[in-house]
Amino acid sequence: MKKLTFILVVLLLNILFTSCSVKEDVEVPEQYKSSSIQIEYTQIDLQIIELINTYRTSKNLSSLNILNEASKEAMSHNQYMVEQGKASHDYFYTRLENLKKEVNAKNVSENVGYGYTTAEAIIRAWLKSESHRRNIENPAFTDFGVSTTKDTNGRNYFTNIFVKR
Repeated sequence: MKKLTFILVVLLLNILFTSCSVKEDVEVPEQYKSSSIQIEYTQIDLQIIELINTYRTSKNLSSLNILNEASKEAMSHNQYMVEQGKASHDYFYTRLENLKKEVNAKNVSENVGYGYTTAEAIIRAWLKSESHRRNIENPAFTDFGVSTTKDTNGRNYFTNIFVKR
């Protein structure tokens, strides 16, 4: 009986670990396949850019360059989050692979959020979070992209993608 229980546990663990992978095996939503996105930075986007770079320089870190390709990925992801009605890192692997291919990215990370009404508020929230702050303070990053999208209820969705090239 112990042997049968052990075999069942091993089988269940095998199914669990082989069904999850780093690469996303599901169909990628259409907005992640669009290459015709026009970059338009909102006022809040420009404030986020300025606040992050001001914060970085206050920590003796270099300012980040705006990378339109990363902003396109951020815009696509915001469209997805608005459709889902929640903030997420879904399909991050797709954004990573797109940036590797488009700009030869060596490292990519992102911060997302929703519901905040000002650039100051989202930056404050990201800085209070250890993992989000680590992305902002990472000295290896050279570039970043940003997008803020409002849903039909007026709620802001934010995606900030950091890139090392």
